[in-house]
Amino acid sequence: MAQKTTRSKTRKKTGTATQKLDASRLFDEQYPLTQLAQAWVQQLEGRLKAASEDDPAAVSAELALERRAWETFQKMEALTEELRAVTTARPADKAGEEERDRRVQALREELNSTSEQLQLEAKEGSALACHVLGSTVLLALRHGKKVDKARLQAARDNVAFAAERGFTPAYCSLYECCGALGDKEAADLWFSRALKAKEPPALLEEGKILINLQPLPAEEMQVRLDRLYDLALRHGWDALVLLSVVCKQRQENETVRAFASKPLLLLQGLARQGYAPAMCVLGNYYDTVLLSPDMKLKRDKRVHSWYDMAASQGNLDALISTLRAGFVGAAYTEGAQTAVVRITATKPDDPRDVVELKGLLGRLLRQPNMPEGSLQKSDALLLEAAEQGNSYDLCAAIRSEIIWNDGSSEQGYPVDTLLNDRRLDKDPRVRFTRGQTMLNYPGKMGAAFRQRALNNIMTAAEQGNADAVCWLADASLRGLYGVKQNIKAGLESLQAGLVARHPRAMALEALRQLGWIKGIPGKDHVDKAWIRELLGISASADDGLGYAALVLVQALEPAPLTRQKELGVHLAKAIMWARMQGDASALFLLGCVASLHMEDPNLNAVCKLYDAYLCRNTRKVMNTDNFAASMACGTFHSAGLLGEPKGEPLADLVDPEGDLPKTRAEGTNLEDYM
Repeated sequence: MAQKTTRSKTRKKTGTATQKLDASRLFDEQYPLTQLAQAWVQQLEGRLKAASEDDPAAVSAELALERRAWETFQKMEALTEELRAVTTARPADKAGEEERDRRVQALREELNSTSEQLQLEAKEGSALACHVLGSTVLLALRHGKKVDKARLQAARDNVAFAAERGFTPAYCSLYECCGALGDKEAADLWFSRALKAKEPPALLEEGKILINLQPLPAEEMQVRLDRLYDLALRHGWDALVLLSVVCKQRQENETVRAFASKPLLLLQGLARQGYAPAMCVLGNYYDTVLLSPDMKLKRDKRVHSWYDMAASQGNLDALISTLRAGFVGAAYTEGAQTAVVRITATKPDDPRDVVELKGLLGRLLRQPNMPEGSLQKSDALLLEAAEQGNSYDLCAAIRSEIIWNDGSSEQGYPVDTLLNDRRLDKDPRVRFTRGQTMLNYPGKMGAAFRQRALNNIMTAAEQGNADAVCWLADASLRGLYGVKQNIKAGLESLQAGLVARHPRAMALEALRQLGWIKGIPGKDHVDKAWIRELLGISASADDGLGYAALVLVQALEPAPLTRQKELGVHLAKAIMWARMQGDASALFLLGCVASLHMEDPNLNAVCKLYDAYLCRNTRKVMNTDNFAASMACGTFHSAGLLGEPKGEPLADLVDPEGDLPKTRAEGTNLEDYM
């Protein structure tokens, strides 16, 4: 008889538990001063216990002084908080207002007295008091207030004393002071000391190298990610936000991709605790065309899920973000009537928020099935918002409507839109959008019309509009939109765009390194991994040129069938996105690269799968061969409709059912035409 066996009811634990954070303990750039003060007093208490017979009296005196300074600081914190609450209170009657004013005056007098007490303790040699006084000056500097050199020097002296006493948080304050005073050598010294002491501001500043436009070895990348993650686990909120930015922008980096789940899990844990900022960060992470689920390019469901969760708690930034994410071109896909109700029910106090919502309401009132008179009300709201500083919604709404109007390709740019309102001539965004759209849809206008369009764009660039600067870089480097190729001017604009971290500039820089710009040779040993990463950073910000180039670079490389199917879907999305954005530059690049590599088996395989995906979604007949050439023909045609003069001739040249057989028979070098 077989022996009876039993299984243990307890299972062996495998793996490690998911790390969690407590939302109530989060701190921003630096630990709260209250926490730092407590740690400093505890450090002195430890020194007193370990003191030898020669120095306990000195340590005891120092500890007593620091305890007094801590109590004074706590009193200051409490008074400041109470003053803030009383000042913002809204009494119901005049008697209440008079009582509030008396209380405000009393609190200010008590606060001044407490501040004087802290200054006395600083003179007595309290490191904590000195650091608090120095930090107050630095806080004013961070908020953009003018601080004269004498106050800065006094702040430096205070934090220097605290640093000399061993109060390590003062290292970062000294770094900041020395930098503001122009003493770079001293600033660098104190920064290295702060980094060695693992002070959060230094770790954060050093961690920002991860969002710089430079490649990093995998080992160094991992070390820096782990360092920021450790700080996040110590409840460093800014470190967690920085990690989310890195994980979104550098999705094409293998090390970052493998690491991304860790900070996302921390954010999800905080969001489930009801921490609205974590919900907003999660929404922003998923809010990119790279994670769009289909060809219609609606946002990932998680975008609205997280934003709406934060908006339900009264977070206005989340409400604005979720409403803007609902637009696909000119159409709103999430229920326009409901969105209008959400906006009208919101009564923000900040004038800037009022203007943001005004512009959004203007866009929503342009949707179909709105009440009679909504369009006129929309015009008034968009114009009013633009005059008050928010021209984004006006430009996005009008440009999308022109792009989505089938008649625009023949009739050309309409002259009676809000983009042409002369009251907005001083707005660089309006000037750029006007000029760009004029060139996209010139109709049968002549050279004078084209010159007026260019004048609008150049004026916007002179006024500092980064979009205009990068548009000029693109047009000048590649000779697009009828602009004569000027490599020198284009490279100057490109450099300005890179300084501004503009996504289009990143895409152009990758094209330059690849040698995909005529007249600019590529690097002999181009780092393809970095190129993909650079294009990924651009695409994560929804830049059409970056997204198209990223797909092309990957499609030209050998890949298994499953990956090629994924790339076919990405190619469909990239083409659709370029058309929706009126991006002739991205479409022209797709046509050029496909034309010059139409015999490449890897690209042809991806284009075949793109064609099959397109046919399944549109129920059209699939091509039988010349897949890359067919894709090039279609994208050149689209670029031509968007105002690229070379688009239609090149579409005819590479058309498999037109000139392509003849061109091949003649052995013509297509590169001469591109």
